[in-house]
Amino acid sequence: MAFSAYNTRFINPTTNAELTATTVPVRGEIQSISFSGISAAEIDVTQLSSTAKQYILGTLDGGTVEVVAFMTTGANLQPTLPTSGASTPTAMKVIFGNEDAGKDGVTVAFSAYVQNTTMEASVDGAVQVNYTLRISGDVVVAYLNRT
Repeated sequence: MAFSAYNTRFINPTTNAELTATTVPVRGEIQSISFSGISAAEIDVTQLSSTAKQYILGTLDGGTVEVVAFMTTGANLQPTLPTSGASTPTAMKVIFGNEDAGKDGVTVAFSAYVQNTTMEASVDGAVQVNYTLRISGDVVVAYLNRT
């Protein structure tokens, strides 16, 4: 059975405290989060005597996380822009589903830095900021099932 995206949020994976605008590189009111590009490298181990191509898996590439947020006001809520040399990843965890209510859900823990930031404004629309977070290191997925 599917579960709701309601209450999906970023938290600190060490303390399980909600990350605030000053402790996570994503600012604003989050509208959507999507993970993409998680893959493992393929290593070709085909030999001259092989009758078909053969592969083994190499290192895992954590891919990226795309976050769309509504821009909000306040000094601590201004968009975070990538800075040359400032590539220290921030540890974070995304909880999909309403974990606090004891429901099913999924957590994804990773470290990432802001790779790209864009802003959009349109007629009769809220100003949006789009973040691309580059995952660095392991991605840990945990399934919550409390029913």
